[in-house]
Amino acid sequence: MVWEAYNGKTLFLTGTTGFVGSALLLRLLSQSRPERVFVLCRGGAKGAASKWAKLLPELQATALVQDPRITVLDGDMTSIDFGLSDSDVQLLRESVHFFIHAASTIHLRMKLRELSYSVIAPSVWLARLAFSSRKLERFVFISTAYANAHLWTQDASCSDVQIKEQIYPLIKDENPFFAAPNAWQDVQKNGSTAEFEAHNYPWAYAYAKHLTERLLLFFASQRGVLGKLLIVRPSVIGPAQQYPFPGFSTATSTPTTACATAFVLHPGRSMLFATRCTDPARTSTIDEVPVDVVVDRTLAHLAAGTSGCVHAVAGAPGRVTIEDWARANNKERRIPWHVKLKWTDADWHARQLCPLARIFKIVGTSFDFRQDKTDALARQLPQHELQALKLYMDTSADYSVASRRRHIRELGIEMAQRKKWPVFLVKLMCRKEARLQQQPHVYPQDSAETPLSEK
Repeated sequence: MVWEAYNGKTLFLTGTTGFVGSALLLRLLSQSRPERVFVLCRGGAKGAASKWAKLLPELQATALVQDPRITVLDGDMTSIDFGLSDSDVQLLRESVHFFIHAASTIHLRMKLRELSYSVIAPSVWLARLAFSSRKLERFVFISTAYANAHLWTQDASCSDVQIKEQIYPLIKDENPFFAAPNAWQDVQKNGSTAEFEAHNYPWAYAYAKHLTERLLLFFASQRGVLGKLLIVRPSVIGPAQQYPFPGFSTATSTPTTACATAFVLHPGRSMLFATRCTDPARTSTIDEVPVDVVVDRTLAHLAAGTSGCVHAVAGAPGRVTIEDWARANNKERRIPWHVKLKWTDADWHARQLCPLARIFKIVGTSFDFRQDKTDALARQLPQHELQALKLYMDTSADYSVASRRRHIRELGIEMAQRKKWPVFLVKLMCRKEARLQQQPHVYPQDSAETPLSEK
């Protein structure tokens, strides 16, 4: 049911030289037989080959470079029309069945005006191209579950805020779709909007994703293709549990790895975070979802014809308490004392918070992201197909960041160089990389008949 949906189809993917996009591309090519996959990369084929070589094991990187189904288009997501030629744009418009927009800039410190160029505008342009395409079957936008994080501040009595797979209006009694174009004009003109200023978002990034979702729904409704729009909302994306290989990750694309680095290098004995929970260590949580769960939920829902918003999250069974999260981070410290978390009921933008809390502002919160659509899809799938998919994370093991030691060290060295700290001290403060038995060349269930394993 799932993989057959892509056989003989033409796809256009963005973000394929990044964390989520590369995992998605590898999974798609190893399990199905699309006729053609267009990917966008600055520098064209040479640029893609260079980035894949840095991101992936040699056999997987080589397999992508040599796969005849892949066509790399030289372009830049932040340029007008993605920097593509008129002939390339027309080729996409005439041939693509599935558009998957997985590229985005995750900078939690960026201002809304900057995000309008890196998040909102590219998404709008690609969606409008897709909605006018002759063969369009589906358009996928990878958003974030924290697009509705402002709801945390709206009900002070609730310590576990439920987020459904729907659009939450920012202005009472106003159609969230039709208000979006005016808000987009305000961003372009003023760098902000009244609705953004009126709501307490943790980051402008979250609001940028919220506004983009509404803009895409507005343009889809204008073109009469609402049923062809799928919005996937991952929570905090973490390393893969299985695909393309256990532990697959990048240093800069997994926020909790950056958090672990902050713990490892913190010279003090405590960190101050904001919360309203009465027992934040045990009741506040982090929802971190493995990247392969994000990929399989995206491709499964796309194949099943799901429309609207879908959460790609760990969910209630997989959420990590802040107590366990801090314990795992403290285990990576070589400094002979643990960091103790301290709490205040101040706003999550308060200046007295520790530097980590002023960036990763969801520490001290708890969100119950509903995943009803995935539960419904899982009930519909044949058992053998469900078992072959990674729709849910494995919760059997305790939370740990030991497998990320190489990336913790890389981030630590980068931080030291930026702040002109002695690099050798950072190396001493980081634990040695854990030895993992990985199978990076093919997916565990790949057979000799799957296209990628023929490389």
